[in-house]
Amino acid sequence: MENEDDTFDKTINAIKPIHADTVHKICSGQVVFSLAVAVKELVENSLDAGATRIDIRFKNYGIDLIEVVDNGTGVTEENFSALTLKYHTSKLSDYSDLLGVSSFGFRGEALSSLCSLANVSITTRHQTAEHATKIVYDHNGHIINKTPCSRQVGTTVTLKNLFCSLPVRQKEFHKNVKREFNKMTNLLYAYCLISVGVNITCSNQTNSNSKSLVVTTQGDDLFIIDQHATDEIYNFEMLQRTTELTSQKLVIPQQLELSGVNEEILIDNLDVFKKNGFKFEINENGLPTRRVKLLTIPMSKNWIFGKDDIEELLFMLRENQSEHCRPSRVRAMFASRACRKSVMIGTALSKADMKTLVNHMADIDKPWNCPHGRPTIRHLVNLSMVYTK
Repeated sequence: MENEDDTFDKTINAIKPIHADTVHKICSGQVVFSLAVAVKELVENSLDAGATRIDIRFKNYGIDLIEVVDNGTGVTEENFSALTLKYHTSKLSDYSDLLGVSSFGFRGEALSSLCSLANVSITTRHQTAEHATKIVYDHNGHIINKTPCSRQVGTTVTLKNLFCSLPVRQKEFHKNVKREFNKMTNLLYAYCLISVGVNITCSNQTNSNSKSLVVTTQGDDLFIIDQHATDEIYNFEMLQRTTELTSQKLVIPQQLELSGVNEEILIDNLDVFKKNGFKFEINENGLPTRRVKLLTIPMSKNWIFGKDDIEELLFMLRENQSEHCRPSRVRAMFASRACRKSVMIGTALSKADMKTLVNHMADIDKPWNCPHGRPTIRHLVNLSMVYTK
């Protein structure tokens, strides 16, 4: 006779399909995984709608409210229901259409995912409509309520309680909200740069009711590229990616005493340490925490490297494993080299040289500042407009 406990265990361990709502929440968290991505999706929708003014508003860095207001074409009433349904889009109807996609978005996932992750309402007025409509959606993207209201042609998307359906992710978001806000701002700069003729503003209001303007463009802004700073950040990134530092051998190898975790991280990333000029002897039969001896350190006339740099590299690899990890002193050395190697301000450039600098900006992840913090792109101001105001 089968034991009751055995029956209970079989029930617990049975493989069964995940509920559709749960699948939607999990998948949505993969589409919209940060504040920057949430804002990116909404800004792209505004640009695709032909907006010339986009206003992004935050309360408490996005914890309480994220709102994107535009003057695009708006949404027709017959599209209200499909607007937030997964894999519904106006931008393609067949796989072959992908070859000719010219819009930012086309998958039909963004608004559906945002509905799953936040409380979403959309206020929109199409250019053919007599009035605007405020639509409130549930977490499945279905309409809860529709209310006529007043608004100019365009769309306002309001998100409250972002990541409310993923409590662990929401807790992490609240804990690191300022860091996420800064990442969002950096991404927004890129859209400001490429969106010629579009006035983009971004503001944040804190609990103290103080409102600060974070980003603003006039829609007809001109930019000037700092040729030295641009060349410097590119050269710095190339040094980071490709340079293997020359090593100098220690007269007497140094025994390292590491924690068990750090010892395993070091052994698993010997190539990263070698790239930074550190080589080791690993005693596979040695006692844990004492299996590693330091044989070489990076060679430099101006910099002295040692155990502190190894500890810093271990910390970096523990937080974010990457083949391009460099300790701060190596980065400072590369920054100095990149600066000396770069095109100097005032040097005459041909059109081909200018094009190369701009293309280099597209090849790196963070092209906005040189390693010493100087901006690579600056606004040109029309002084006659300033003096006449």
